[in-house]
Amino acid sequence: MPWATRELEGDTATQADPLLSNSKGENAANWLTAKSGRKKRCPYTKHQTLELEKEFLFNMYLTRERRLEISRSVHLTDRQVKIWFQNRRMKLKKMNRENRIRELTANFNFS
Repeated sequence: MPWATRELEGDTATQADPLLSNSKGENAANWLTAKSGRKKRCPYTKHQTLELEKEFLFNMYLTRERRLEISRSVHLTDRQVKIWFQNRRMKLKKMNRENRIRELTANFNFS
Protein backbone atom coordinates (compact mmCIF):
# COMPACT_ATOMS: atom_id res chain seq x y z
CA MET A 1 0.00 0.00 0.00
CA PRO A 2 1.69 3.21 -1.14
CA TRP A 3 -0.44 5.46 1.09
CA ALA A 4 0.59 3.53 4.19
CA THR A 5 4.27 3.99 3.46
CA ARG A 6 3.77 7.69 2.79
CA GLU A 7 1.99 8.10 6.10
CA LEU A 8 4.84 6.40 7.86
CA GLU A 9 7.38 8.60 6.12
CA GLY A 10 5.49 11.70 7.26
CA ASP A 11 4.59 13.03 3.78
CA THR A 12 1.88 15.43 4.94
CA ALA A 13 1.81 17.43 1.67
CA THR A 14 0.71 14.33 -0.22
CA GLN A 15 -1.91 13.56 2.39
CA ALA A 16 -3.30 17.09 2.40
CA ASP A 17 -3.55 17.57 -1.36
CA PRO A 18 -2.35 14.71 -3.56
CA LEU A 19 -2.96 16.79 -6.73
CA LEU A 20 -0.27 19.30 -5.80
CA SER A 21 2.36 16.61 -5.53
CA ASN A 22 2.22 15.68 -9.23
CA SER A 23 3.27 17.77 -12.22
CA LYS A 24 -0.27 18.15 -13.58
CA GLY A 25 -1.43 19.72 -10.36
CA GLU A 26 1.53 22.09 -10.34
CA ASN A 27 0.77 23.11 -13.94
CA ALA A 28 -2.87 23.75 -13.02
CA ALA A 29 -1.86 25.89 -10.05
CA ASN A 30 0.63 27.85 -12.19
CA TRP A 31 -1.97 28.37 -14.90
CA LEU A 32 -4.36 30.00 -12.43
CA THR A 33 -1.79 32.56 -11.35
CA ALA A 34 0.06 33.01 -14.67
CA LYS A 35 0.08 36.34 -16.48
CA SER A 36 -0.75 36.64 -20.14
CA GLY A 37 2.27 36.71 -22.42
CA ARG A 38 0.71 39.36 -24.64
CA LYS A 39 1.11 43.08 -24.25
CA LYS A 40 -1.93 45.23 -23.63
CA ARG A 41 -3.37 46.70 -26.84
CA CYS A 42 -2.19 50.25 -27.34
CA PRO A 43 -3.89 52.15 -30.18
CA TYR A 44 -1.78 54.40 -32.36
CA THR A 45 -1.85 58.15 -31.89
CA LYS A 46 -3.41 60.35 -34.57
CA HIS A 47 0.05 61.50 -35.61
CA GLN A 48 1.32 57.92 -35.99
CA THR A 49 -1.75 56.87 -37.98
CA LEU A 50 -1.49 59.92 -40.24
CA GLU A 51 2.19 59.25 -40.98
CA LEU A 52 1.56 55.56 -41.66
CA GLU A 53 -1.41 56.37 -43.93
CA LYS A 54 0.66 58.95 -45.86
CA GLU A 55 3.39 56.39 -46.44
CA PHE A 56 0.80 53.80 -47.48
CA LEU A 57 -0.49 56.18 -50.18
CA PHE A 58 3.00 56.30 -51.71
CA ASN A 59 3.81 52.64 -51.32
CA MET A 60 1.77 49.69 -50.04
CA TYR A 61 4.93 47.63 -49.49
CA LEU A 62 7.99 48.73 -47.55
CA THR A 63 11.62 47.76 -47.77
CA ARG A 64 13.30 46.87 -44.51
CA GLU A 65 15.30 50.11 -44.59
CA ARG A 66 12.21 52.26 -45.13
CA ARG A 67 10.32 50.38 -42.42
CA LEU A 68 13.14 51.10 -39.96
CA GLU A 69 13.13 54.79 -40.93
CA ILE A 70 9.38 55.06 -40.41
CA SER A 71 9.47 53.17 -37.13
CA ARG A 72 12.09 55.59 -35.78
CA SER A 73 10.21 58.66 -36.95
CA VAL A 74 6.86 57.66 -35.40
CA HIS A 75 8.36 55.97 -32.31
CA LEU A 76 7.08 52.45 -33.03
CA THR A 77 8.91 49.17 -33.39
CA ASP A 78 9.64 47.93 -36.89
CA ARG A 79 7.41 44.94 -36.10
CA GLN A 80 4.49 47.26 -35.31
CA VAL A 81 4.99 49.10 -38.60
CA LYS A 82 5.21 45.83 -40.53
CA ILE A 83 2.00 44.51 -38.99
CA TRP A 84 0.22 47.85 -39.49
CA PHE A 85 1.02 47.67 -43.21
CA GLN A 86 -0.15 44.04 -43.40
CA ASN A 87 -3.42 44.96 -41.71
CA ARG A 88 -3.85 48.04 -43.91
CA ARG A 89 -3.41 45.98 -47.09
CA MET A 90 -6.04 43.52 -45.84
CA LYS A 91 -8.37 46.41 -45.02
CA LEU A 92 -7.95 47.77 -48.57
CA LYS A 93 -8.58 44.33 -50.05
CA LYS A 94 -11.76 43.95 -47.97
CA MET A 95 -12.99 47.42 -48.95
CA ASN A 96 -12.39 46.69 -52.65
CA ARG A 97 -14.26 43.39 -52.36
CA GLU A 98 -17.23 45.07 -50.64
CA ASN A 99 -17.33 47.81 -53.29
CA ARG A 100 -17.37 45.23 -56.10
CA ILE A 101 -20.22 43.36 -54.43
CA ARG A 102 -22.13 46.62 -53.92
CA GLU A 103 -21.67 47.54 -57.60
CA LEU A 104 -22.81 44.12 -58.78
CA THR A 105 -25.93 44.15 -56.64
CA ALA A 106 -26.74 47.72 -57.76
CA ASN A 107 -26.58 46.61 -61.40
CA PHE A 108 -29.27 44.01 -60.90
CA ASN A 109 -32.87 45.18 -61.16
CA PHE A 110 -34.88 43.40 -58.52
CA SER A 111 -38.12 45.31 -59.31
